[in-house]
Amino acid sequence: MTQRIQIGAVFIIIHLSFGYVVYPNLIYVLTEIAHWEVIICQGLLQLMLIWVYIKGLNYFPKHNVIDIYLKMGRWAAIIFLTPFVINLIALASLNNRIHTEVIISIFLPRTPYWSILILLFFISVYTALKGLGTILRSAIFIFLFVIPLVVLNIFSSVINFNIHNVTPGLNLPPKFLLDIKFFYLLGFCSFLFLGFITSKTKLIFRQLFVAWVIVTLLLLSIVYIPLFIFGQDTVVTLKNPFLEAMDSIDISWFSFNRQAIFFGVSLVGLVILTNSVLFWMMGRIMQKIFKWDSTYWIVALSIIAFIFALVVPNKYLLEKYFLWSSGAQSFFMIIIPITIFIYGVWSNRGVRRHEK
Repeated sequence: MTQRIQIGAVFIIIHLSFGYVVYPNLIYVLTEIAHWEVIICQGLLQLMLIWVYIKGLNYFPKHNVIDIYLKMGRWAAIIFLTPFVINLIALASLNNRIHTEVIISIFLPRTPYWSILILLFFISVYTALKGLGTILRSAIFIFLFVIPLVVLNIFSSVINFNIHNVTPGLNLPPKFLLDIKFFYLLGFCSFLFLGFITSKTKLIFRQLFVAWVIVTLLLLSIVYIPLFIFGQDTVVTLKNPFLEAMDSIDISWFSFNRQAIFFGVSLVGLVILTNSVLFWMMGRIMQKIFKWDSTYWIVALSIIAFIFALVVPNKYLLEKYFLWSSGAQSFFMIIIPITIFIYGVWSNRGVRRHEK
């Protein structure tokens, strides 16, 4: 039970890490009214894929997703999982760089970004090297530290709300479903890591459903807080609407006179844990496929990710590359659960025929 709670905490933290910075901008571009429709549709699609993923994994007790692909054949593992690792490198790299830019704008405007990148990468890699147990324990600590700050952000922002800034209603027909940017939203999901821990913990869908509900409510707040404060016409012009919304709140009565400070502190914990999970996943995949110790893989791949984060020249290309990486991640969010499920059904039928 304790480990399942830890897994739920990781699920929520990774979603927040990806959701805070770029996610609201995509929602505002996809629709001008009924933004909740986009969030709910994306959430339901994710929920369906989680069910398919867990159903497929349950056909192979005590096996993780890497073991299952290796059962298909080593070449199947290489074809499906090696491109996945390459995209994880890009995702970890760009995620660190995006969060670094936001942290600099809040705390350290005169600090070179490479120094913050080094710190974030070092802590993330160190946590990944310590293994899954350390990641799960850290998740509880970060969850208990970050979630109160998130709740404080939400409730303190109410004083600036203008209900006339949000237009109620439905967006029918939902044309956003045919927009490629809606497909990108799936790349902000974070359930594939679940397949890497099934060899130690049996996943239960209803417990993940609770985590999914929490994530959906938090994403709704992340999107709607800037909308209630600024309105649709203004948020589409802002680079980081949620940060701007936090900065607009007057909390001079508190010891920290900027609400954005809480936002920045939250980001540090979120990005460290998220990237430690990504690096750990990369190390596990490469170790099992290519039979080389995961420690060397994690260090080597983190160096590649750091160099990539360092050479991206500007914020425009940074966001552009991050969206491309999210699009590629969306592909893996669909293809990996479906292939695991199909192979599980096929294997189960083969076992039944053999028993007969």
